Amino acid sequence: MRIQPQGEIPLAKLGEANLCPVLEATYPEPAKESPTLAEQRTPKTVAKLKAGGKVRILAWGDSVTNGGYLPEPGAERWQEQFVRRLRARYPKAEIELASEAWGGRNTDSYFKEPPGSEHNYKEKVLDAGADLIVSEFVNDAGLNEAGVAQRYGRIRDDFKRIGAEWVILTPHYVRPDWMGLASERHIDEDPRPYVKALRTFTSENGIALADASLRYGRLWRQGIPYSTLLMNNINHPNPSGMSLFADALMALFP
Repeated sequence: MRIQPQGEIPLAKLGEANLCPVLEATYPEPAKESPTLAEQRTPKTVAKLKAGGKVRILAWGDSVTNGGYLPEPGAERWQEQFVRRLRARYPKAEIELASEAWGGRNTDSYFKEPPGSEHNYKEKVLDAGADLIVSEFVNDAGLNEAGVAQRYGRIRDDFKRIGAEWVILTPHYVRPDWMGLASERHIDEDPRPYVKALRTFTSENGIALADASLRYGRLWRQGIPYSTLLMNNINHPNPSGMSLFADALMALFP
């Protein structure tokens, strides 16, 4: 049963906007590139995985990465699901996972934290010794193209300086009215300028993009209102919602 968010007006009756017929069985996975996007944009990480080497992955984000609201965060967070699958794909590699997450905050919040803080950017992100950093920040979704270029440009330069490779996750869909959506149908294209800006930024800078937003945008075609994958019907993905991030990440790797 769907829990009605506080302040939402009850429906008098169901209409077309509330019905999601099944139009496709699964997400249409794109054909694998050769070399794959991960091989092109995270070549050192892929080389270590293939060689059975040691790879340290840092998941960096907000409450969605923290996942403390999940029944079993240690197994159900997107990064846990991703690394579990990655280990199965590269069984000889020694893959270590670390997480740095701060609920209700964004990338700028990290920049502003002083040395010694629990979430100081340099100490907790740059000094984490990660080979690969995967970032997820739905709380950055208010940024426009200029904001992404400035803020993420700083991160790009910092990661290059420490020799870490980077994958950016596009965010999940949140409460429809927050996104300017009138329905959960016909929503393939994410309307948020932030998502468009991330796609442009990664393309122009040769950074890997795991486009989870595309997968959320097509759920209606599979007969699934995306809000059913949000535990609070607002902004927190449930374990199935988390799996879409892992799907997007695994699609990058050979």
